[in-house]
Amino acid sequence: LIVNKPELANTVLKNEGFMVSETEVIAVEVPDYPGGLADVLSELGSAGINIEYLYAFIGRSAHNALVVFRVEGCDDAIAALGKKNIRVMGGEEVYSL
Repeated sequence: LIVNKPELANTVLKNEGFMVSETEVIAVEVPDYPGGLADVLSELGSAGINIEYLYAFIGRSAHNALVVFRVEGCDDAIAALGKKNIRVMGGEEVYSL
């Protein structure tokens, strides 16, 4: 569950009796062309980054998809993707979608 106010959502859900855990993820703009996701996955694999899971969103851009990754080592993944000019979105930007 991705929400625009994580702290508030955490508090509200806990107050209503739900178990809550937070997981660090990264949101990546993936080019919307055949092989776009494969390019991103290849970069993560080349950097030795293990992907635990991912899910995709339809965003506002006609040229990019938004894929959220749970990886081992978010900082390492962000650095590896940045070296290849693959854009990782900030939290506030994702929350505004």
